Amino acid sequence: MRPTEKQIQNLIQNLNDPTRPELDKKILDDCFAEFDNQKSPELEIRPNTWRLIMHSKMTKPIAAAIVTAILAGVYLTTGSIDGATVAWAQVVEQLNLHEKYKCRQRIERAEGPQMPTMNIYHMNLSLRRQEAEDGTIGIIDMRAEDAVTLELDPVKKKAIVTKLLGFGPRKDPDIVDMVKRFDQESTERLGTKKVDGKKLSGFHHQPNEHNDFTIWVDPKTKLPVEIELKHVSDGKIRQTIFMDEFEFDFNLPMSAFSTEVPVGYESETIISDYRPREPKQIPPEEVQKNLNHTAYKLEKLPWFKQICTIETTNPLGSKDIVYITAVQTANGNTIVLTQGNYYDTNRMVWINDQQITHQTDAGIKLYTHPNGAIYAEYFLRALSQAQPQFFDMKDLSDERFTRMIISPGTKAVVSLSANHQMTDEQLLELAEALIEIKAD
Repeated sequence: MRPTEKQIQNLIQNLNDPTRPELDKKILDDCFAEFDNQKSPELEIRPNTWRLIMHSKMTKPIAAAIVTAILAGVYLTTGSIDGATVAWAQVVEQLNLHEKYKCRQRIERAEGPQMPTMNIYHMNLSLRRQEAEDGTIGIIDMRAEDAVTLELDPVKKKAIVTKLLGFGPRKDPDIVDMVKRFDQESTERLGTKKVDGKKLSGFHHQPNEHNDFTIWVDPKTKLPVEIELKHVSDGKIRQTIFMDEFEFDFNLPMSAFSTEVPVGYESETIISDYRPREPKQIPPEEVQKNLNHTAYKLEKLPWFKQICTIETTNPLGSKDIVYITAVQTANGNTIVLTQGNYYDTNRMVWINDQQITHQTDAGIKLYTHPNGAIYAEYFLRALSQAQPQFFDMKDLSDERFTRMIISPGTKAVVSLSANHQMTDEQLLELAEALIEIKAD
């Protein structure tokens, strides 16, 4: 940060040796020119030069003003002379030396499913281990073309292996890696605070309207001690991620990052296909072939006008394959039923925290979705892209909503998205019209 003209004028005017106004201006111009020409945040003043100018009768008043002003600038740019604070460029320099780190991560959400606090061991951008406070363990390995995740429950001795075909090799969108990319000019200094008796230097960076970072750094190591990331949408904080208890040189053997199921564990394998493919219409019976759980087709009801089943890429960003059964109704509504390997109660555990809106005599339950209107828009858009003659996005309604359907005795979740409101009778009839597809 360049010192202001007023700050430098005050320094000049407080000197014992008076100067003339025109000389003051020249000093200011020369001083600012020096700052603008600096290529390094540190300014080097050679001892011989310092001694020469400070002992010259002729240059002493001018030299004193320039040196005092420059030292003030060095303080504002790089921190205090005694090293109590730190420049952001120094933080980036140190972070670039550390790809491996361990930290504690806590997430607070304004709504929707809550996440457990966990310790994360980040070996690199493609390999990490997560240990949740409830004792469960997760390993994520994205180094190969087919990524693999392993979820372990040591208490129940159960393991879930998920193979993500075509998902890798991939690098994690890691928060610390994002922090490394902040530049000096757009990163604001916040001052200092004390945590457990240790003084920390603070920085703030807001790369866009949706992400807001606050980082607190140890001035000695120049490495983060705390990171806070706020996710903002429509002017509201939707989620805050807290990271602390950093270790940048943790000692953990590579065996701790293995995705092999430990001996003695009951295991389940889930296949998710991320290989690119074009949307296509398929017979409803084909849905079961690629799902790890129960799949459904839809019996035609009197108020249906048209039905089609499409295989396409998940529009929610995960890019796995999903199966959409789309319905055009006689009264002009468009309904989308979505199934996929992610759509089961093992993954969507947050559903039980949602409100039950309907329940059939057979025990089928319909739940709300925390982001129903947004969620419905994504799937209606996916339908319009795959089958533009079936739905046109210009007809998108503000009434759209979503329900999650769970039949008793199964893990499968069927997502229902509608462009317009449906009556209670229609919702119940639709839920009861789901027919289980039997594997060949």
